[in-house]
Amino acid sequence: MFKIAICDDEMTSLMINRALTEQVLEEEHIEYQITTFEDMYTMMKGVLDDNSDFDLLLSDILAVGMNGIEAAEEIRRLGDKLPIVFISSTAEYALDGYRVNALRYLQKPVQIDKLREALLEAYSNIGKKRTEYLSFQVADKFYKVNYDDIIYLESMGRDTYVVTKTESITVHAKFSDMENKLPSDRFVRCHRSYIINMSEVKDIARYRFLTKGGVEIPISQLQYADVKQSFIDFEG
Repeated sequence: MFKIAICDDEMTSLMINRALTEQVLEEEHIEYQITTFEDMYTMMKGVLDDNSDFDLLLSDILAVGMNGIEAAEEIRRLGDKLPIVFISSTAEYALDGYRVNALRYLQKPVQIDKLREALLEAYSNIGKKRTEYLSFQVADKFYKVNYDDIIYLESMGRDTYVVTKTESITVHAKFSDMENKLPSDRFVRCHRSYIINMSEVKDIARYRFLTKGGVEIPISQLQYADVKQSFIDFEG
């Protein structure tokens, strides 16, 4: 199933883009599901929802309140790698599209052959797609943090601290729930209060890890042998 989000605050353009997308996918015999959004804020909430799992975003750029580039910057800031195709009546923002790693930049009126190329390129990458982020919610804000950016997680009271290369995010969630969201072949719970990203480990000594950034992470004495073996397997 090819899941596509389409966003445009002009209803006519939204319906045209949807109709053209449906035409291409039906001609290519691709099973699809399309969700439309009429404003950037609703779209961002929709694509960042942990259960959305969109494969492509087709977005207008010129919109009231927040434009498509600003929305894409926020999506990228939160670590989401969702492929984005911008559709605009002007080429003014084309270079900005490259800054947020847009897949394509199409001008209105959309040429169906150009749209077909963009859709097929995105569709060809679905099989390669793998969840590479930790998703969670803090208040009314959704986060998708790339595994590559996470150094470790720490449990403190009823909160979990997700420590990345740039910030520490406080999440009101059970430590075990956060642990279950992470791939066990990359993240190891080395202590009752710590989960470490093994790709961020510089070295291991008795009862502690040293991260590449120089932070010491304790290893439980009872778990040391198993944790050490997990790290050896990961490095191997």
